[in-house]
Amino acid sequence: MSSNQMVFLLVDLVLIAAAARVLGRLAERLGQPAVIGEIAAGIIVGPTILGAHLSGMVFPHDIRSYLSAFANVGVMIFMFLAGLEIDRGSFDGNRRVVAAVSLSAYFVPFVLGCCVALAVLSRHQDGGALGFALFIGCALAVTAFPVLARILHDRGLMGTRIGQLSLASAAIDDILAWIVLAFVIGIARPGVSDQWRLLLFVPLVAAMWWIVRPLLARAARSTAATTTNTMIFLAVSGALLWGAATEWIGLHLIFGAFLFGVIFPRTHRPAVEAGAQLLSSVFLPAFFVVAGLQVDLGSLDRAGVFELAAILLTALVGKLGGTYFAARATGIEPRAAGALASLMNTRGLTELIILNVGLTTGLIGVQLYSILVVMALVTTAMTSPLLRLFGVTSEVRQLPAPAARASRLAS
Repeated sequence: MSSNQMVFLLVDLVLIAAAARVLGRLAERLGQPAVIGEIAAGIIVGPTILGAHLSGMVFPHDIRSYLSAFANVGVMIFMFLAGLEIDRGSFDGNRRVVAAVSLSAYFVPFVLGCCVALAVLSRHQDGGALGFALFIGCALAVTAFPVLARILHDRGLMGTRIGQLSLASAAIDDILAWIVLAFVIGIARPGVSDQWRLLLFVPLVAAMWWIVRPLLARAARSTAATTTNTMIFLAVSGALLWGAATEWIGLHLIFGAFLFGVIFPRTHRPAVEAGAQLLSSVFLPAFFVVAGLQVDLGSLDRAGVFELAAILLTALVGKLGGTYFAARATGIEPRAAGALASLMNTRGLTELIILNVGLTTGLIGVQLYSILVVMALVTTAMTSPLLRLFGVTSEVRQLPAPAARASRLAS
Protein backbone atom coordinates (compact mmCIF):
# COMPACT_ATOMS: atom_id res chain seq x y z
CA MET A 1 0.00 0.00 0.00
CA SER A 2 1.36 3.39 -0.99
CA SER A 3 1.52 6.43 1.29
CA ASN A 4 -1.35 8.12 -0.57
CA GLN A 5 -3.50 5.01 -0.28
CA MET A 6 -2.83 4.83 3.45
CA VAL A 7 -3.86 8.47 3.86
CA PHE A 8 -7.08 7.92 1.90
CA LEU A 9 -7.86 4.76 3.85
CA LEU A 10 -7.40 6.36 7.27
CA VAL A 11 -9.36 9.49 6.37
CA ASP A 12 -12.15 7.41 4.82
CA LEU A 13 -12.40 5.23 7.93
CA VAL A 14 -12.90 8.35 10.07
CA LEU A 15 -15.50 9.73 7.64
CA ILE A 16 -17.32 6.40 7.60
CA ALA A 17 -17.43 6.10 11.39
CA ALA A 18 -18.60 9.70 11.77
CA ALA A 19 -21.33 9.39 9.13
CA ALA A 20 -22.58 6.12 10.62
CA ARG A 21 -22.67 7.62 14.12
CA VAL A 22 -24.43 10.84 13.08
CA LEU A 23 -27.08 9.20 10.90
CA GLY A 24 -27.52 6.37 13.40
CA ARG A 25 -28.29 8.90 16.14
CA LEU A 26 -30.61 10.77 13.80
CA ALA A 27 -32.51 7.56 13.07
CA GLU A 28 -32.89 6.90 16.80
CA ARG A 29 -34.27 10.41 17.32
CA LEU A 30 -36.87 9.62 14.66
CA GLY A 31 -37.88 6.47 16.54
CA GLN A 32 -36.02 4.10 14.22
CA PRO A 33 -33.23 1.57 14.92
CA ALA A 34 -29.76 3.04 14.49
CA VAL A 35 -29.05 0.54 11.71
CA ILE A 36 -31.50 2.42 9.46
CA GLY A 37 -29.33 5.52 9.60
CA GLU A 38 -26.14 3.50 9.26
CA ILE A 39 -27.39 1.76 6.11
CA ALA A 40 -28.58 5.10 4.78
CA ALA A 41 -25.07 6.49 5.33
CA GLY A 42 -23.71 3.77 3.08
CA ILE A 43 -26.23 4.50 0.35
CA ILE A 44 -25.62 8.26 0.53
CA VAL A 45 -21.92 7.89 -0.25
CA GLY A 46 -22.68 5.59 -3.18
CA PRO A 47 -23.52 6.46 -6.79
CA THR A 48 -27.24 6.92 -6.07
CA ILE A 49 -26.74 10.18 -4.13
CA LEU A 50 -23.17 11.38 -4.64
CA GLY A 51 -22.93 10.09 -8.18
CA ALA A 52 -20.35 7.66 -9.53
CA HIS A 53 -17.67 10.32 -10.12
CA LEU A 54 -17.80 12.02 -6.71
CA SER A 55 -18.23 8.71 -4.92
CA GLY A 56 -15.13 7.44 -6.69
CA MET A 57 -13.18 10.51 -5.60
CA VAL A 58 -14.12 10.13 -1.94
CA PHE A 59 -13.65 6.35 -1.96
CA PRO A 60 -11.09 5.56 -4.68
CA HIS A 61 -11.37 2.13 -6.27
CA ASP A 62 -7.82 1.18 -5.28
CA ILE A 63 -8.63 1.37 -1.55
CA ARG A 64 -12.02 -0.33 -1.67
CA SER A 65 -10.40 -3.75 -1.30
CA TYR A 66 -8.88 -2.56 1.99
CA LEU A 67 -12.25 -1.24 3.10
CA SER A 68 -13.72 -4.64 2.25
CA ALA A 69 -11.17 -6.30 4.53
CA PHE A 70 -12.20 -4.02 7.40
CA ALA A 71 -15.84 -4.69 6.54
CA ASN A 72 -15.34 -8.46 6.70
CA VAL A 73 -13.78 -8.20 10.15
CA GLY A 74 -16.73 -6.11 11.33
CA VAL A 75 -19.23 -8.56 9.86
CA MET A 76 -17.55 -11.56 11.52
CA ILE A 77 -17.62 -9.86 14.93
CA PHE A 78 -21.25 -8.87 14.35
CA MET A 79 -22.18 -12.45 13.43
CA PHE A 80 -20.37 -13.74 16.52
CA LEU A 81 -22.50 -11.38 18.63
CA ALA A 82 -25.63 -12.57 16.81
CA GLY A 83 -24.80 -16.16 17.74
CA LEU A 84 -23.99 -15.14 21.31
CA GLU A 85 -27.42 -13.48 21.62
CA ILE A 86 -29.27 -16.76 20.99
CA ASP A 87 -30.66 -17.94 24.31
CA ARG A 88 -31.99 -21.48 24.39
CA GLY A 89 -33.85 -20.66 27.60
CA SER A 90 -36.25 -18.46 25.65
CA PHE A 91 -37.80 -21.61 24.16
CA ASP A 92 -38.96 -22.89 27.56
CA GLY A 93 -42.72 -23.02 27.94
CA ASN A 94 -43.38 -21.75 24.42
CA ARG A 95 -42.08 -24.55 22.23
CA ARG A 96 -45.33 -25.16 20.34
CA VAL A 97 -45.97 -21.48 19.66
CA VAL A 98 -42.35 -20.76 18.76
CA ALA A 99 -42.18 -23.73 16.39
CA ALA A 100 -45.38 -22.74 14.59
CA VAL A 101 -44.56 -19.03 14.37
CA SER A 102 -40.92 -19.42 13.33
CA LEU A 103 -41.57 -22.04 10.65
CA SER A 104 -44.50 -20.13 9.19
CA ALA A 105 -42.66 -16.79 9.41
CA TYR A 106 -39.77 -18.29 7.46
CA PHE A 107 -41.27 -20.66 4.92
CA VAL A 108 -44.26 -18.56 3.80
CA PRO A 109 -42.11 -15.62 2.59
CA PHE A 110 -39.49 -18.11 1.41
CA VAL A 111 -41.92 -19.88 -0.91
CA LEU A 112 -43.44 -16.60 -2.11
CA GLY A 113 -39.95 -15.22 -2.70
CA CYS A 114 -39.02 -18.25 -4.83
CA CYS A 115 -42.14 -17.66 -6.93
CA VAL A 116 -41.28 -13.98 -7.43
CA ALA A 117 -37.72 -14.96 -8.35
CA LEU A 118 -38.97 -17.22 -11.13
CA ALA A 119 -41.11 -14.35 -12.43
CA VAL A 120 -38.10 -11.98 -12.71
CA LEU A 121 -35.56 -14.66 -13.63
CA SER A 122 -35.27 -13.74 -17.28
CA ARG A 123 -34.24 -10.15 -16.46
CA HIS A 124 -31.60 -10.98 -13.90
CA GLN A 125 -30.21 -14.44 -14.62
CA ASP A 126 -29.18 -16.35 -17.71
CA GLY A 127 -28.80 -19.62 -15.85
CA GLY A 128 -28.73 -21.14 -12.38
CA ALA A 129 -32.45 -20.79 -11.84
CA LEU A 130 -32.51 -23.02 -8.76
CA GLY A 131 -29.81 -21.16 -6.85
CA PHE A 132 -31.25 -17.79 -7.85
CA ALA A 133 -34.79 -18.68 -6.74
CA LEU A 134 -33.63 -20.17 -3.44
CA PHE A 135 -31.50 -17.13 -2.72
CA ILE A 136 -34.37 -14.67 -3.30
CA GLY A 137 -36.57 -16.82 -1.09
CA CYS A 138 -33.91 -16.74 1.62
CA ALA A 139 -33.50 -12.96 1.27
CA LEU A 140 -37.23 -12.35 1.76
CA ALA A 141 -37.58 -14.81 4.65
CA VAL A 142 -34.87 -13.54 7.00
CA THR A 143 -35.53 -11.76 10.32
CA ALA A 144 -32.71 -9.65 11.78
CA PHE A 145 -32.29 -11.20 15.23
CA PRO A 146 -29.75 -8.63 16.60
CA VAL A 147 -31.75 -5.62 15.37
CA LEU A 148 -34.92 -7.16 16.81
CA ALA A 149 -33.19 -7.62 20.17
CA ARG A 150 -32.16 -3.96 20.14
CA ILE A 151 -35.73 -2.83 19.35
CA LEU A 152 -37.12 -4.96 22.19
CA HIS A 153 -34.53 -3.60 24.61
CA ASP A 154 -35.17 0.03 23.66
CA ARG A 155 -38.94 -0.37 23.99
CA GLY A 156 -38.81 -2.31 27.25
CA LEU A 157 -40.33 -5.41 25.65
CA MET A 158 -37.49 -7.83 26.40
CA GLY A 159 -39.19 -9.36 29.43
CA THR A 160 -42.67 -9.63 27.90
CA ARG A 161 -44.12 -12.80 26.44
CA ILE A 162 -44.32 -11.16 22.99
CA GLY A 163 -40.68 -10.15 23.29
CA GLN A 164 -39.57 -13.65 24.24
CA LEU A 165 -41.69 -15.26 21.51
CA SER A 166 -40.27 -12.94 18.87
CA LEU A 167 -36.69 -13.51 20.04
CA ALA A 168 -37.03 -17.29 20.05
CA SER A 169 -38.80 -17.32 16.68
CA ALA A 170 -36.23 -14.96 15.14
CA ALA A 171 -33.42 -17.16 16.47
CA ILE A 172 -34.87 -20.18 14.65
CA ASP A 173 -35.39 -18.07 11.52
CA ASP A 174 -31.75 -16.96 11.67
CA ILE A 175 -30.56 -20.55 11.93
CA LEU A 176 -32.82 -21.59 9.05
CA ALA A 177 -31.56 -18.65 6.99
CA TRP A 178 -27.91 -19.60 7.43
CA ILE A 179 -28.59 -23.28 6.71
CA VAL A 180 -30.48 -22.48 3.51
CA LEU A 181 -27.91 -19.87 2.48
CA ALA A 182 -25.09 -22.36 3.06
CA PHE A 183 -26.88 -24.82 0.79
CA VAL A 184 -27.45 -22.17 -1.89
CA ILE A 185 -23.82 -21.07 -1.84
CA GLY A 186 -22.71 -24.68 -1.96
CA ILE A 187 -24.56 -25.30 -5.23
CA ALA A 188 -23.94 -21.89 -6.78
CA ARG A 189 -20.34 -20.96 -6.06
CA PRO A 190 -17.85 -21.45 -8.87
CA GLY A 191 -14.81 -23.72 -8.57
CA VAL A 192 -16.17 -27.24 -8.95
CA SER A 193 -12.73 -28.71 -8.19
CA ASP A 194 -12.95 -27.42 -4.61
CA GLN A 195 -16.49 -28.61 -3.90
CA TRP A 196 -15.11 -31.54 -1.88
CA ARG A 197 -14.29 -29.08 0.89
CA LEU A 198 -18.01 -28.65 1.59
CA LEU A 199 -17.95 -32.20 2.97
CA LEU A 200 -15.86 -30.83 5.83
CA PHE A 201 -18.74 -28.72 7.11
CA VAL A 202 -20.31 -31.50 9.21
CA PRO A 203 -16.99 -32.53 10.84
CA LEU A 204 -16.28 -28.85 11.43
CA VAL A 205 -19.56 -28.32 13.27
CA ALA A 206 -19.03 -31.56 15.22
CA ALA A 207 -15.56 -30.41 16.28
CA MET A 208 -16.95 -27.05 17.39
CA TRP A 209 -19.63 -28.68 19.52
CA TRP A 210 -17.78 -31.67 20.98
CA ILE A 211 -14.22 -30.32 21.26
CA VAL A 212 -14.09 -26.52 21.10
CA ARG A 213 -17.19 -25.90 23.25
CA PRO A 214 -15.95 -27.96 26.26
CA LEU A 215 -12.50 -26.35 25.99
CA LEU A 216 -14.03 -22.90 26.00
CA ALA A 217 -16.19 -23.80 28.99
CA ARG A 218 -13.07 -24.96 30.86
CA ALA A 219 -11.27 -21.74 29.93
CA ALA A 220 -14.22 -19.71 31.17
CA ARG A 221 -14.14 -21.48 34.53
CA SER A 222 -10.39 -21.08 34.91
CA THR A 223 -10.49 -17.32 34.26
CA ALA A 224 -13.62 -16.65 36.29
CA ALA A 225 -11.70 -15.40 39.30
CA THR A 226 -9.14 -13.33 37.40
CA THR A 227 -9.91 -11.32 34.29
CA THR A 228 -12.26 -11.40 31.33
CA ASN A 229 -9.67 -10.06 28.90
CA THR A 230 -8.71 -13.61 28.02
CA MET A 231 -12.30 -14.46 27.13
CA ILE A 232 -12.62 -11.33 24.98
CA PHE A 233 -9.44 -12.35 23.17
CA LEU A 234 -10.75 -15.89 22.67
CA ALA A 235 -14.10 -14.55 21.44
CA VAL A 236 -12.68 -12.23 18.78
CA SER A 237 -9.85 -14.47 17.61
CA GLY A 238 -12.13 -17.52 17.57
CA ALA A 239 -14.74 -15.70 15.47
CA LEU A 240 -12.07 -14.70 12.96
CA LEU A 241 -10.48 -18.17 12.81
CA TRP A 242 -13.74 -20.07 12.41
CA GLY A 243 -14.91 -17.50 9.89
CA ALA A 244 -11.74 -18.19 7.93
CA ALA A 245 -12.40 -21.93 8.20
CA THR A 246 -15.90 -21.77 6.71
CA GLU A 247 -14.65 -19.38 4.01
CA TRP A 248 -11.95 -21.90 3.09
CA ILE A 249 -14.31 -24.86 2.82
CA GLY A 250 -16.40 -22.98 0.27
CA LEU A 251 -19.10 -21.34 2.36
CA HIS A 252 -18.92 -17.79 3.65
CA LEU A 253 -17.00 -16.40 6.61
CA ILE A 254 -20.25 -15.41 8.36
CA PHE A 255 -21.13 -19.05 9.12
CA GLY A 256 -18.06 -19.85 11.19
CA ALA A 257 -18.32 -16.62 13.19
CA PHE A 258 -22.04 -17.19 13.85
CA LEU A 259 -21.56 -20.81 14.97
CA PHE A 260 -18.68 -19.80 17.23
CA GLY A 261 -20.98 -17.28 18.91
CA VAL A 262 -23.60 -20.00 19.45
CA ILE A 263 -21.16 -22.30 21.28
CA PHE A 264 -19.30 -19.59 23.21
CA PRO A 265 -19.75 -19.70 27.03
CA ARG A 266 -22.22 -17.23 28.51
CA THR A 267 -20.40 -16.87 31.84
CA HIS A 268 -18.54 -13.72 30.73
CA ARG A 269 -21.20 -12.58 28.30
CA PRO A 270 -21.60 -8.91 29.39
CA ALA A 271 -17.86 -8.21 29.25
CA VAL A 272 -17.36 -10.19 26.05
CA GLU A 273 -20.26 -8.38 24.38
CA ALA A 274 -18.89 -5.00 25.46
CA GLY A 275 -15.42 -5.77 24.09
CA ALA A 276 -16.70 -7.26 20.83
CA GLN A 277 -19.18 -4.42 20.30
CA LEU A 278 -16.39 -1.88 20.73
CA LEU A 279 -14.41 -3.56 17.95
CA SER A 280 -17.54 -3.94 15.85
CA SER A 281 -18.29 -0.23 16.15
CA VAL A 282 -14.86 0.47 14.64
CA PHE A 283 -14.94 -2.06 11.79
CA LEU A 284 -18.62 -2.58 10.96
CA PRO A 285 -19.35 0.92 9.55
CA ALA A 286 -16.98 0.05 6.69
CA PHE A 287 -19.45 -2.67 5.74
CA PHE A 288 -22.26 -0.15 5.31
CA VAL A 289 -20.14 1.87 2.91
CA VAL A 290 -18.93 -1.17 0.97
CA ALA A 291 -22.55 -2.31 0.70
CA GLY A 292 -23.83 1.19 -0.12
CA LEU A 293 -21.27 1.73 -2.87
CA GLN A 294 -22.94 -1.14 -4.73
CA VAL A 295 -26.43 0.41 -4.55
CA ASP A 296 -27.38 2.33 -7.68
CA LEU A 297 -31.06 3.18 -7.80
CA GLY A 298 -30.47 5.57 -10.69
CA SER A 299 -30.24 2.58 -13.01
CA LEU A 300 -33.80 1.45 -12.25
CA ASP A 301 -36.09 1.46 -15.27
CA ARG A 302 -39.88 1.13 -15.27
CA ALA A 303 -39.67 -2.64 -15.03
CA GLY A 304 -37.30 -2.28 -12.07
CA VAL A 305 -39.80 -0.07 -10.25
CA PHE A 306 -42.50 -2.70 -10.74
CA GLU A 307 -40.10 -5.37 -9.48
CA LEU A 308 -39.39 -3.27 -6.39
CA ALA A 309 -43.11 -2.96 -5.70
CA ALA A 310 -43.67 -6.70 -6.26
CA ILE A 311 -40.74 -7.73 -4.03
CA LEU A 312 -41.75 -5.31 -1.28
CA LEU A 313 -45.35 -6.50 -1.35
CA THR A 314 -44.26 -10.14 -1.34
CA ALA A 315 -41.90 -9.56 1.59
CA LEU A 316 -44.61 -7.83 3.62
CA VAL A 317 -47.41 -10.28 2.84
CA GLY A 318 -45.17 -13.29 3.41
CA LYS A 319 -43.61 -12.23 6.70
CA LEU A 320 -46.54 -10.37 8.26
CA GLY A 321 -49.15 -12.83 7.04
CA GLY A 322 -47.13 -15.94 7.84
CA THR A 323 -46.41 -14.75 11.37
CA TYR A 324 -49.88 -13.37 12.11
CA PHE A 325 -51.90 -16.41 11.07
CA ALA A 326 -49.52 -18.85 12.78
CA ALA A 327 -49.75 -16.80 15.98
CA ARG A 328 -53.55 -16.70 15.77
CA ALA A 329 -53.67 -20.45 15.14
CA THR A 330 -51.76 -21.05 18.39
CA GLY A 331 -54.18 -18.96 20.46
CA ILE A 332 -52.49 -15.56 20.52
CA GLU A 333 -54.96 -12.68 20.47
CA PRO A 334 -55.17 -10.45 17.33
CA ARG A 335 -53.43 -7.40 18.80
CA ALA A 336 -50.52 -9.40 20.19
CA ALA A 337 -50.31 -11.44 16.98
CA GLY A 338 -50.05 -8.21 14.99
CA ALA A 339 -47.27 -6.94 17.28
CA LEU A 340 -45.42 -10.23 16.90
CA ALA A 341 -45.74 -10.06 13.10
CA SER A 342 -44.44 -6.48 13.13
CA LEU A 343 -41.36 -7.53 15.08
CA MET A 344 -40.66 -10.51 12.83
CA ASN A 345 -40.78 -8.20 9.81
CA THR A 346 -37.50 -6.59 10.94
CA ARG A 347 -34.68 -7.38 8.49
CA GLY A 348 -31.95 -4.80 9.02
CA LEU A 349 -28.25 -5.63 8.91
CA THR A 350 -28.71 -9.40 8.69
CA GLU A 351 -30.52 -8.89 5.39
CA LEU A 352 -27.72 -6.66 4.15
CA ILE A 353 -25.14 -9.34 4.95
CA ILE A 354 -27.12 -11.94 3.03
CA LEU A 355 -27.53 -9.61 0.06
CA ASN A 356 -23.81 -8.84 0.06
CA VAL A 357 -23.10 -12.58 -0.04
CA GLY A 358 -25.44 -12.93 -3.01
CA LEU A 359 -23.76 -10.07 -4.83
CA THR A 360 -20.19 -11.24 -4.23
CA THR A 361 -21.00 -14.81 -5.26
CA GLY A 362 -22.75 -13.70 -8.45
CA LEU A 363 -26.21 -14.92 -7.47
CA ILE A 364 -27.70 -11.46 -8.04
CA GLY A 365 -26.64 -8.36 -9.96
CA VAL A 366 -26.32 -4.74 -8.89
CA GLN A 367 -29.85 -3.73 -9.90
CA LEU A 368 -31.61 -6.51 -8.02
CA TYR A 369 -29.24 -5.99 -5.10
CA SER A 370 -30.27 -2.33 -4.98
CA ILE A 371 -33.95 -3.28 -5.04
CA LEU A 372 -33.52 -5.74 -2.19
CA VAL A 373 -31.58 -3.21 -0.09
CA VAL A 374 -34.51 -0.80 -0.40
CA MET A 375 -36.86 -3.61 0.63
CA ALA A 376 -34.70 -4.26 3.72
CA LEU A 377 -34.74 -0.57 4.67
CA VAL A 378 -38.49 -0.15 4.21
CA THR A 379 -39.51 -3.30 6.08
CA THR A 380 -37.19 -2.53 9.00
CA ALA A 381 -38.36 1.09 9.17
CA MET A 382 -41.98 -0.14 9.31
CA THR A 383 -41.42 -1.97 12.61
CA SER A 384 -41.79 1.03 14.93
CA PRO A 385 -44.90 2.51 13.21
CA LEU A 386 -46.56 -0.91 13.15
CA LEU A 387 -45.87 -1.44 16.85
CA ARG A 388 -47.49 1.92 17.58
CA LEU A 389 -50.43 0.89 15.40
CA PHE A 390 -50.95 -2.17 17.59
CA GLY A 391 -50.61 -0.10 20.74
CA VAL A 392 -47.19 -1.36 21.78
CA THR A 393 -45.19 1.51 23.31
CA SER A 394 -42.42 1.97 25.84
CA GLU A 395 -45.12 2.17 28.51
CA VAL A 396 -44.91 -1.62 28.84
CA ARG A 397 -41.86 -0.95 31.05
CA GLN A 398 -44.27 -0.09 33.83
CA LEU A 399 -46.32 -3.27 33.65
CA PRO A 400 -45.82 -5.42 36.74
CA ALA A 401 -45.09 -8.96 35.51
CA PRO A 402 -44.62 -10.97 32.32
CA ALA A 403 -48.06 -12.53 32.57
CA ALA A 404 -49.67 -9.14 33.07
CA ARG A 405 -47.69 -7.67 30.22
CA ALA A 406 -48.76 -10.44 27.88
CA SER A 407 -52.36 -10.03 28.97
CA ARG A 408 -52.22 -6.26 28.35
CA LEU A 409 -50.68 -6.78 24.90
CA ALA A 410 -53.37 -9.26 23.97
CA SER A 411 -56.28 -7.11 25.17
